[in-house]
Amino acid sequence: MTLEEIFYASQSIAAVAVIASILYLAQQVRQADRVQRGIMQQGRADRVSQASLMVADPGLARIFQKGQAGDPDFSPEEFTQWIMLCRAMFISGEDSFLQHKAGLLSAEAFNSYVAGVRTYFTAPGMRAAWKLFSPQFGRDFREFGDSMLKQTQVVHAADALAEWRKLVRAESSAAAKPI
Repeated sequence: MTLEEIFYASQSIAAVAVIASILYLAQQVRQADRVQRGIMQQGRADRVSQASLMVADPGLARIFQKGQAGDPDFSPEEFTQWIMLCRAMFISGEDSFLQHKAGLLSAEAFNSYVAGVRTYFTAPGMRAAWKLFSPQFGRDFREFGDSMLKQTQVVHAADALAEWRKLVRAESSAAAKPI
């Protein structure tokens, strides 16, 4: 084998090695992107779960119910609790909004968040809290929140407990029937 042939063979091997390295790097970048998205979604789920558990505390559950309903009979302490609950929800929402805008939160996860906003914004107390706090957020998120407000209407709270009991009775009677 001549020196020239050895040179061309080594160049060919080097080219194959570079291509293999680029393909491996592309695979690693895709994997890192999937892991990053998973971490972002897990963080969002943890944040929302912790907030839900916090509001399940009897004292805060009562405040949340009064606030959602727009009950004007708040003590200053209760009002502060309600407003801070709302502020935490809005900040969490802004985070989901900004993550989605940056391409870090999937459309499916963002649509789930939007469905929640539409539900919460049917409550007069939440609508009032948004109007009170919205100036504290960036223009894009403020416009998003305002558009959600325009897309929803105040709905008198359904009795979720009564609906749940009705569904449990239906499930129980369906389980009692032989298949």
